[in-house]
Amino acid sequence: MLDLHRLEILQRFRSLGSISAAAAELGYSSSAVSQQLATLEREAGIALIQRTARSAHLTAAGRDLAEQADFILGAVEYAQNLMRERAGSISGSVEIHCIPGLAALLAPHFARLQEEHTGLTILAREAHTTAGGVSAVLDGAADLVVTDDWSQAEPVARAGLTLTVLRREPVVLAVGRSHDAAAFAPEAPLSTSVLRKIVPQFTWLSAPVGKDSREAADAFLSKLAADPRRRWEFEGLDVLAAVVATGAGIALLPETIARSNPDIVALDVKPGIDRSIIGLTRTTSQRDPAISACLQAARQAVNAQDRALAASH
Repeated sequence: MLDLHRLEILQRFRSLGSISAAAAELGYSSSAVSQQLATLEREAGIALIQRTARSAHLTAAGRDLAEQADFILGAVEYAQNLMRERAGSISGSVEIHCIPGLAALLAPHFARLQEEHTGLTILAREAHTTAGGVSAVLDGAADLVVTDDWSQAEPVARAGLTLTVLRREPVVLAVGRSHDAAAFAPEAPLSTSVLRKIVPQFTWLSAPVGKDSREAADAFLSKLAADPRRRWEFEGLDVLAAVVATGAGIALLPETIARSNPDIVALDVKPGIDRSIIGLTRTTSQRDPAISACLQAARQAVNAQDRALAASH
């Protein structure tokens, strides 16, 4: 019979593309992972991995077995979570990945949840991209990913995933309180014609090429037919907000990030864009009380931020 743990190792190898990467993810040595995969090949009775002096990759049989492993391990996880649901206890280990900009917001709520349930262990890690988060959940490296979606369409989950929209918020034009662009505040919400005047005048701040927020902002500027004369690029929405607050430039930022900084004036735009904060879980893990509790804690965190901002304005 095929060993479930070795099937999981095969999954990770398929996802990460190398034995060393799979070993690092699982906390094993490369030789241990290689031995486990060799044992799985003997159990299967066929070569699953083609090895060369410099690399290794799945054979056709290996790809077939990795695909079947998705169904096998998913069924086992569903059965385990069904029993946990019947037991009703919030316990076990939950690995959560979140984008850097949400870490400080979510961490206190996850810490409080862990304190309330002594049998629960939460492992939190930083994840930089939505695509990476999807892969992590599907492959079992993460149980919950909290990330954002800038697609300007209703977020849709891939097969095998459940997507929960935790918050949808408008994106605003963020300017420093002492910046010349703050003079346009009386005209907010800013129309297309006003934005066409503003954008070319000032240094435009954005994320680097390839980031979801950058793509959404560039698409917005393209629709405006507005081209920034100067552009500075910085990694991270919180970093962008800090630079905006100095008066060095202007940027499109999520409303909660812009309004939480007292040195920033948030100017509504119309028509505008928005971003969604979403939670991704495996469909097979929906019935796990621990994962459900973590997802609810994430929802409470983002809603608490909304309430705090509403109370201050």
